[in-house]
Amino acid sequence: MHRWLLAVAALFLGVGLMFFRAYDSAALQQKMETHPSALAAEPHGLPLTGLSSEPGTIDSNDTVSLDTQIEAWIRSLSAEEAFRHWQGARWSRYPLGPGMHGWLVLLHKDGKEIGYLVVGATEDGKLRLTEYGAGDNPLFSMNTLYRSLIQLELIHPDTDLAYYLKSSPTPPERLYFSPLHAVWKLQHERESIFLDAKTGERLPLSAQSFQPLQPFNPAAALPEAIPKLARSIAISPFDPFDNTYWISDTPLPVASARDLLAMIGTESPSVTFAANLYGKTVLVPLAVTGYHDWSGSTPYIRLEQEGERYVPFDVLMQYGSFHRQRISTFS
Repeated sequence: MHRWLLAVAALFLGVGLMFFRAYDSAALQQKMETHPSALAAEPHGLPLTGLSSEPGTIDSNDTVSLDTQIEAWIRSLSAEEAFRHWQGARWSRYPLGPGMHGWLVLLHKDGKEIGYLVVGATEDGKLRLTEYGAGDNPLFSMNTLYRSLIQLELIHPDTDLAYYLKSSPTPPERLYFSPLHAVWKLQHERESIFLDAKTGERLPLSAQSFQPLQPFNPAAALPEAIPKLARSIAISPFDPFDNTYWISDTPLPVASARDLLAMIGTESPSVTFAANLYGKTVLVPLAVTGYHDWSGSTPYIRLEQEGERYVPFDVLMQYGSFHRQRISTFS
């Protein structure tokens, strides 16, 4: 069961820790299995604020169609062993909040969500692949949103998700400032509620929490033509809460991507990335479980967060530190 750590400025060193467990109910699971609208949406299915549900294009310097480019990225990734199950999948596309200049792509197959892409646009109109991941709990998952709405008692368990999204005067918004700052924004009465876009956990945030953040510039992300995958590795996930060394230990001396790649998948202990987010009010430990090393581009680090997600190394360096698990010795 997933566990989430929220480190909120408080009494001790300005940081207080709050532990959460993801909501897991047999009754809810049964409900989700019997309500198709709570499962993966078919392409252009569920309308949300600002959703452009019709196929479309954007202008870039080389006039590449957005949808055509998405298809090309999916083909490139699905040629890799870890993403072979993407072959034959359908997908839907949604904008990522006002002023974000990006799109979420959710992949669906056999009625299930199986992965995602985040597409960004640079200032000169070029498209970039900001992040990507596989698994049945993708970023901005409809399943996860539905589960959280019920858990927070914002909808009744018998409510149809599609009906709620269509009838709500203020439907949920997707806000994406960076791969590590992505949330659902919900409006309940006069209160704004923010949910982590990957786990669905409620975050102790307000509108002011986002003021220091600037939308991620994807200029250094993977280009329209994905380069050759020079090296890749994937190791078994682990739970950073099994050993909370990352709270107090000195961070690893990671000065470059090469430093980190040399530590992953070797005989050395596991590496955890401690993400310090939203003005250092939210601390999230993520297991480092591999990487994709693309020729001539920044490596994408594989993180375990209710499924795998690949995030550019450069982003991680901005918002956290890496820690290596200490091995206990007994006399």
